[in-house]
Amino acid sequence: MRLSKLALCLASVSLPLMAETTTADQSQLTTALDAVTVTATRTEKTALNSAQAVNVITSENIEKVLATTVFDSLISVPNVTATGGPRSGGQKFSVRGFNDAEDVLVSVDGAIQTFEKYRMGSFFSDADLYRTISIKRGPSTVLHGGGALGGVVDMELKDASDFLAPDQTYGAKVKLGHNSNNNEANGSVYTYARPIESLDLLAAFIKRSSDDFELSNGKTLDNSAIKAESLLIKGEYYINEDALIALSYTESEDAQRTEFNTTDPGAWGTVYREVEQSVTNLSYELNPENNTYLDLSVRVGNTQSHVTESGGKGMLKDYIGLATNYEYNINTLDIMNTSVLGMHALTYGVQYSDKERIGEKLGYPCTNLNRQTYECLEYGKDAVRNEISSQPGGTQKRLGVYIQDEFTWQALTITGGIRYEEYQSTPTSKFAAGFVGQDLKVKHSQVVPALTVNYQFTSEFAVFASYQEGFRAPLLDEIYDQYGGRNINLALEVENSRNSEMGISYQVSDVFSDIDSLTARAIYFNTQVDDEIQSNTSTTTNPMPAPRYSNRGENDRDGFELEVNYAHRAGYVNFSYSEISGDDQDDKPLWYLPADTLTVDAGLVFFDSTVRTGISIQNISARTVLAYDRAAQASKQVEHDGYTLVGLNANWDINDSWSARLAVDNLFDEEYQVMAGTGGAIGDYGVGRNIKTQLSFKF
Repeated sequence: MRLSKLALCLASVSLPLMAETTTADQSQLTTALDAVTVTATRTEKTALNSAQAVNVITSENIEKVLATTVFDSLISVPNVTATGGPRSGGQKFSVRGFNDAEDVLVSVDGAIQTFEKYRMGSFFSDADLYRTISIKRGPSTVLHGGGALGGVVDMELKDASDFLAPDQTYGAKVKLGHNSNNNEANGSVYTYARPIESLDLLAAFIKRSSDDFELSNGKTLDNSAIKAESLLIKGEYYINEDALIALSYTESEDAQRTEFNTTDPGAWGTVYREVEQSVTNLSYELNPENNTYLDLSVRVGNTQSHVTESGGKGMLKDYIGLATNYEYNINTLDIMNTSVLGMHALTYGVQYSDKERIGEKLGYPCTNLNRQTYECLEYGKDAVRNEISSQPGGTQKRLGVYIQDEFTWQALTITGGIRYEEYQSTPTSKFAAGFVGQDLKVKHSQVVPALTVNYQFTSEFAVFASYQEGFRAPLLDEIYDQYGGRNINLALEVENSRNSEMGISYQVSDVFSDIDSLTARAIYFNTQVDDEIQSNTSTTTNPMPAPRYSNRGENDRDGFELEVNYAHRAGYVNFSYSEISGDDQDDKPLWYLPADTLTVDAGLVFFDSTVRTGISIQNISARTVLAYDRAAQASKQVEHDGYTLVGLNANWDINDSWSARLAVDNLFDEEYQVMAGTGGAIGDYGVGRNIKTQLSFKF
């Protein structure tokens, strides 16, 4: 284990000191670890009592920092960051160093949401749509399925109950804001109603428009402006006291000229890019009060991610053609039930998804190509629509069944589960036409177990340990890619992982007075990945026409995560620290892992909580990365300098209708560079000081 001296000091000093504190009656005050999650654990638990690395970001957390994207609200979650950026269209989730879209399972109200495209981010929705963002670090394959090697990010949309006051039947809320750095104007309108006692309705519209960002080095980030709109419509009907049916639709759009490469620094050229992501969900819940055998949830979802690029300039003119179209269309079905049988709580269900991927290019064929410059000198007269060879289309169907038993006896809880999942991947008929007589359908299946043991030594102190296996099936492009004339690889195998964790948790009320509360959690984890699917386009180490992708990789990473949260009637202090390191199959460091991070988030409340103020301090340590030196035409080790970012926030509830918010990012205009989205190298400079203001009115 490669724990730093700081991690060992924090774990050995802070937790024993807290264990000496005596407890009294449970205070009503709650800390960040007391937040309740359902989606990440599939049963209702607080983050602290889940005996897993679970965190919940609430709408209050999102609004406190006036977040534009969900990535803006991640700073207090250990080993969870955004890679890419700072353009909003270039960011991806990184959970314990897993930063590809296929390694972090993202869902909206239970519907799987994914998008993967070269040099582009994966999630584009507005942060103001969500009431909670639940993040499970580490594999959660038994309950959520393949593709969760790094973890799960499950977002829950807002509904009318988040706005309606007691006995209120209808209302509206309007928010108007401005961000100084990029001269962003933003506004949102929420209308909500409860026309009858059993029906809740919500409609929301959010719009943002800005100029380019000013970076922390004083330069302007060209083609980084925002022009986005989001829509949410949601209705919930309570059939009776035991049953609920809900329907929701959300859509986010962005259309403007931007850099083709939104994840890394460097001049690639610009395109006109239209982005649209939408989620439609229909759900049914049945939970009879006096029936311990039935707690049923049925969800049917459809997600669509569509990106169209046109007007390519420079080297992109031929690559883009008249227009290129990338799509992911995913249908999901999720049926789950929990039955309580004495000391056993059985959670079991079936999950199905059907993912269609489309990659097409419309352009004039090149009839005269300069082989030295790859510039097309002459074009044909008739435009042709072809599939994009670097992003082959097709469908991938997934079926999973699982069961989990949570056994509780006195202070001991043992949770064990197992999942079986199978995949069928099929290319498009146009692709298959090039392989006459060959069966191109590929099937994969996997069985994975999970086991967690939690022992509550006292009402304050608990220890837990877990073992979980994870996996992901090969992607369509990994199977059918023909990069540069290479062969496809129908023999690709499943990528596997094994994750072990051990941790301690602590919770106590009345620490220094009878109006405070403290919670803490420390976790050590080790994750091993076998049969890692890697890309190799080198003709030296992978001679033509061998497939680009193969199961050639392995890696081993471990880390430490500590969270200490204190809440008082007068304010709060949240502390988190994380570190991670690892090596690959050649005993070389995993350069793409995030740096050691220490965060302090504190706040004070005044005048019966009508005024709330806060400060956040995030220290990112220096790290060594592998970067490509264009002059030397070789990769070399370089230092990614550490930095400290300070943010401020304040909220004033002027009266029952009016409120004002202020948030300042990068208060001292610290010069720093973010982590890149490809290979984890050094990315663009981060955004400079940004003063964000907002005024809201509700009636």
